[in-house]
Amino acid sequence: MSDTEKTTKKSSRKPKPGQLRDWIIRGVVFGILGVLLILALLDFRTKQAASNTAEAWRAALRAKGENADLDKSEFEKVPVQGNPVITSTKAETKTISAVSFNTYTWKGTFRTYVVKVTFGLGNDPPVEEINGPAEPQ
Repeated sequence: MSDTEKTTKKSSRKPKPGQLRDWIIRGVVFGILGVLLILALLDFRTKQAASNTAEAWRAALRAKGENADLDKSEFEKVPVQGNPVITSTKAETKTISAVSFNTYTWKGTFRTYVVKVTFGLGNDPPVEEINGPAEPQ
């Protein structure tokens, strides 16, 4: 190989000044899109955990039938997906049948999902209503 051929091959391998910058920009854009995709998937998993848990509770409530109540002790045996924050509060004085609420809050990346469970009267109160998952207002 002559010296001119070696020089020609070496010079043809060098990227043009704009090409390197284009690849850096593409890498940054794909990196940002990848991070956003991961965050969106994490938020989707949180929403699915809230939805699946609420649906499991509703299925347990339907399985009891109209003549039997789903008591709080049976309700707590239904597995909860994810890691919600649980808040218990007393019902308003205007509500006759409800004594307490349990609010289950799943915090996602972009949104927060809430399921509110209403309990009735008694030592082992029945589940009256399940609302959610909804976004807090």
